[in-house]
Amino acid sequence: MARVRAEDWGDKRQAILDAGALLFARVGYANARMEEIARACGATKSMLYHYFPAKEDLLYEIVHDHAAGMLAAMEEALAAAAQPAERLRAFVTTWMRRSRAARARNAVLMYDLKFLGKRQQAVIVDLQRRMIEMLGALLSEVNPALQKGGPSQGKGYALLLFGMLNWTEVWFRSGGPEGPEELAERIYRLFHAGLAAER
Repeated sequence: MARVRAEDWGDKRQAILDAGALLFARVGYANARMEEIARACGATKSMLYHYFPAKEDLLYEIVHDHAAGMLAAMEEALAAAAQPAERLRAFVTTWMRRSRAARARNAVLMYDLKFLGKRQQAVIVDLQRRMIEMLGALLSEVNPALQKGGPSQGKGYALLLFGMLNWTEVWFRSGGPEGPEELAERIYRLFHAGLAAER
């Protein structure tokens, strides 16, 4: 007979993922201990291992959930408008909004992916590749002159924009004279104007 999951299984799992992401982002995956994560989410160490048999499994779920969620949000944003420039604006705004809410997960994805096994890394890298290709294709629509350089040129610009967006999360703090929505609009205008000038 199959084992029945408790009603709060999903909530407990999410609490562990949240606590793990915060600790990995703060001290690094290599320095984090499972007992610290258990303490942070009010669980026992044995309960943690019931959900995630190894620390690497917890890391994989954190980065996989985050990358898959960002890809889904990106697909939704790009389907929200007909014109390429407006789709680019929707993408930048959505990315900034979501990455602000998942700052710890962004850091874990950037710095701790290397601790996963090759097979697990390949799954995450494939999600990232799909995002880069999707954005590269959009940027080539925004400025068709990029199409002369083939897909690699659009990919290069996509990586530039992803770099700008991801590193913004390192220094940007809410509460200043400019909020996240205003910053997203500034990034969009800056990148769109620069992209339009490329030939």
